Amino acid sequence: MDAYVSAFFVGGALCLIGQLLLDLVKWSFVRVMSSFVVLGVIIETFGWYDDVQTWAGAGVRTTLVHLGHACAEGVRNEHFAAAVFFFSFPVFVAFLTALMFKPRGQK
Repeated sequence: MDAYVSAFFVGGALCLIGQLLLDLVKWSFVRVMSSFVVLGVIIETFGWYDDVQTWAGAGVRTTLVHLGHACAEGVRNEHFAAAVFFFSFPVFVAFLTALMFKPRGQK
């Protein structure tokens, strides 16, 4: 039961921080997402991610912080294919989306 509570609070805190950055600071969605990925890289760089995940469980494992951790860990362990996939797949999906749909902006 304790794992569920800590996952709820950590995941909720990350969501709250993201929402506050969107609403109060007026950051763009992309900036908030990128910040969470960079936070994961920083936490992994200092070697704190395993401790955070042991305590928070799914509260951190299902977020963009985990994506940053996975990229940093892949580079550190010389699994460059994993890091390249994490960065190239979203770019590929965005490119296909841009080809298939018209933007609804100013004309």
